[in-house]
Amino acid sequence: MPAFWRRLIVLLALAGLGYWYAETYGVYAGFPPFTPVLLWDYTGERVYEVTLQGATDALKIRLQGELKQGALRVWISRGGRRVTRPRVFKARFEEELRRRLEPGRYTLHFAYEDARGWARLDWVSTKFETW
Repeated sequence: MPAFWRRLIVLLALAGLGYWYAETYGVYAGFPPFTPVLLWDYTGERVYEVTLQGATDALKIRLQGELKQGALRVWISRGGRRVTRPRVFKARFEEELRRRLEPGRYTLHFAYEDARGWARLDWVSTKFETW
């Protein structure tokens, strides 16, 4: 058997194994805020710490993406207590959330429920400005 066919069979087997894994356990690939997150039947929660200090008194979260199924819930907590109510995003979304907060350490929560698609998540501490 020529080397080309052996490599092709190995690649097809790996692709099939990857598909089976994604369908069975779900896949989360990416590292926000630097890269978009690719999701395939993923259920789970990711948390990120943010510190507001000095001249910053607001947290700005920019969300963009498209989920073919499932949902993304986003909220902010401090010391284990929720500061904001969870916002739910489904299908196609593009939104910027701003929240005025006291200086301190906060936790951003991104909870995915059987999500399939992609999402670009970005956050920054900033000065609060009214629109």
